[in-house]
Amino acid sequence: MPGQRRVLDFGDGTEPILLDYPDTRIFSNCSSYGDRVPGLSWNEFTVHHRGQLEYQCNPQQAIMEAIYEAVDGAEFYPVHYQRGPREDTFLARNCKQAIDNLFKLSLAISVGKGASIPIKVQLAVAESNMRQISPHFLIASVLDNLLKRLEQQNGVDGLLNLDNFGARPEFRNVVVSLANPAILMNVCQVIRNDPACGRVNGFIMTNNHIREVRYLNLLSNVDYALLDLSGNKIRSAERLCRDLAQFRARELLLNRNPIAKSNKFPGNIKALENNFQMVNGLPFNKLHKAYSPLDGEIDLYVDGTRIDEVNAFQLPEFEHSQHWHAFLVPDPHHEFQQESFFNMFFIYVDPNLSEFYPCYYRYDRGEHIFLVRNCYDQIANLVNNFKLQMEIPAMPMFPEKRSFGYYLRMNVSTFKKQHVVPEECLIKAVERRYAAQNRLLDLEQLQASESLRNVVVHLSSPKILTNVLSVASKQFMTNCSEIRLCNNKILTVQKAHILRRMGNLRAVDLSHNWLHELSAIESLSELPLKSLVLYGNPLCRNYCLPSEYVRAVTQMFPQLTTLDGVDLQTNPGQAPQKDFLCDIAAYELVGDVFLKDYLREFEGQDERANLHKYYTDDSLFTMTSTYKMPSHYINGHLVRRISKYSTHARNLLKSDISRAANGVHVGKEEIMVVLMQLPKVTHDFHSLQTDVMYYDGKSAVINVTGLLRDEQPDSRDKSDFFLAFSRQFVIKIDDEGQGISKGARRIRITNERFNIMNPSQKMIRSAFKVNYPDHTAEKEKDSVDTKDYKLLIFQEITGLISPWCTSIVEQADWDLERALKLFIQKNAANEIPDQAIA
Repeated sequence: MPGQRRVLDFGDGTEPILLDYPDTRIFSNCSSYGDRVPGLSWNEFTVHHRGQLEYQCNPQQAIMEAIYEAVDGAEFYPVHYQRGPREDTFLARNCKQAIDNLFKLSLAISVGKGASIPIKVQLAVAESNMRQISPHFLIASVLDNLLKRLEQQNGVDGLLNLDNFGARPEFRNVVVSLANPAILMNVCQVIRNDPACGRVNGFIMTNNHIREVRYLNLLSNVDYALLDLSGNKIRSAERLCRDLAQFRARELLLNRNPIAKSNKFPGNIKALENNFQMVNGLPFNKLHKAYSPLDGEIDLYVDGTRIDEVNAFQLPEFEHSQHWHAFLVPDPHHEFQQESFFNMFFIYVDPNLSEFYPCYYRYDRGEHIFLVRNCYDQIANLVNNFKLQMEIPAMPMFPEKRSFGYYLRMNVSTFKKQHVVPEECLIKAVERRYAAQNRLLDLEQLQASESLRNVVVHLSSPKILTNVLSVASKQFMTNCSEIRLCNNKILTVQKAHILRRMGNLRAVDLSHNWLHELSAIESLSELPLKSLVLYGNPLCRNYCLPSEYVRAVTQMFPQLTTLDGVDLQTNPGQAPQKDFLCDIAAYELVGDVFLKDYLREFEGQDERANLHKYYTDDSLFTMTSTYKMPSHYINGHLVRRISKYSTHARNLLKSDISRAANGVHVGKEEIMVVLMQLPKVTHDFHSLQTDVMYYDGKSAVINVTGLLRDEQPDSRDKSDFFLAFSRQFVIKIDDEGQGISKGARRIRITNERFNIMNPSQKMIRSAFKVNYPDHTAEKEKDSVDTKDYKLLIFQEITGLISPWCTSIVEQADWDLERALKLFIQKNAANEIPDQAIA
């Protein structure tokens, strides 16, 4: 307390401060300290807030920001800051300019919206010396350590991390905030003068309450990789452009700053276009594509006229409107992500009416929101025929049928020049997908095109698909020989005759769509196609034998020479659809639900460790090897390669009965020891023949035969080593209704037999001739935005906190299906603690 002798010992090796208050005069509400000279002594400041800042999330930060504003950039380092219910106190020294500026304001600071708070100052309360606590020394020491430990983030090395700089433990007795320009200047000077400065490749200055960055020019005229200013209080674009006029970096991050929320952003920082290649993860020249009128131009609470079931009779008033209309679909628990939401919504869009392009979609405050225009007939259909109701059918996640009611706001905005035009975006998206060197138009996952960032193009609508094909036909005509339309949710292909303009079109890829019947693509038979890919569509499940599948397709397309990547002339009757099923319901077991997934994980020894989830303590595993080394092949290297399998073989025809008995491996631990000793392999998935011999919904017997390539050759023998194999799995399907969605099942292998044998010459000649999509490569194409979207989906489904979501999805190589399986596995094994649940 003022007037009482005190000793402040910070316990950090510095000399204590002896507060003896030689001058008892306290200044308040005055503009001058008379003939007093602040000098270098310690001064005591008391901020009389009277508890009126308790509504602030951080009252001390609010006070300090008000003080920094009042001292107008003067250097000021509060020491021994003490919070109190009615007043805060601290010391500061060597701060004459700051004291002068405070007295100019009559020792009052403005906090929040004009609230004035008085300050009392007592000068020279203690003598100062060089051995006492020194903010400058602490800052230099901290920066020296950080410069020795430059970090890496998102593949960028050499980053100096100053995130929340003032919260570092070294500053526990002194207030250091980069919100004060003078302190930021001091920090930049220390960095510039440090010998390690030349190693710095960028700066992370997040969460520092920074308002201006003019002193970054002390570090300018160097090409950095990153300047991250996220989470600060930068508001003025004009000042930012002026402050960074000489600063260059590949990327600038401004997220969570007031400037980034301005409806003038990013146009108001165009002056920095030559300084930064990217801003907030987007190329500078494409920043405008992140613009949305919902960011501030439209107020959905007051703009436009609300239309719901009560006043639906008013809808005809807007029949000829060219304005934007808003759809607002309540989903308070965010049960549906964007993709699944539109999958359901488009069920109610009439394919015979206007094209329907949702624009500027977002989920905000418990509602799915998007804008549309020039589609009055579709809106009238949704209002009059479906009463603004969206029926959600029963599904494993939601066992009961439910209904979502929604409403509209008509005429929420006029159309403006900078607004998106769906038809123009669609043309650009198609144009940019053409590869002239291959004469290939690759429209796979068309919605992922950069040009469609703000437009939803749902190709389940035949009219929109026809429009896309028409654009392609007019644009490329005879220059295009192949079109890929895979992964686009296509239900039917109509009016394919418009592709006749493409006189040289010979191949169409429709794999992994929603085609349920061959009749859905009958219009394509009018084209002289030589190659067609239908693999991955539900229609493939309509056939038990490959010959039936091939016969049905070639009957509709008699001119085909290639089906699903298979040459029908040299391999008649064969196609990747080679699953012989006693029950079509067992189709999923030979796909990714079990068999394909199992074989992919078996290929790599790192992934193979995950196979333990299929076995129990009662599982049985046996292995046999009937492989006979050809006489002209025999050499030490090949013998060692095949011995990797024969070592574990259990051949009953041999006289060593004890070895045969020991070859029966019981329990997951023993089985996994054997599997992990087998070499790395690659399966020729085209060669696989599967036979589900038994299936009753609870158990199944699956046989699979095919070709694999041994991937662990001796360093002196790099030749391909092909082996034929057969595997028989007796599996049990139990515990249905697993996982958050209640749609997962647990599959256990109760008995497995694995046999290695000689491949036929035909198998060797055809080995690995058909290339299937490289799922790894597809994962590598994931952008940062896509990964963020996957994490949001995974978090919504599982309810896990962010670190656990990231950990599991990364373990699954960003494959959501595998990630969900891994989650179910960990959950069943009680490996997920309660703290991981949000």
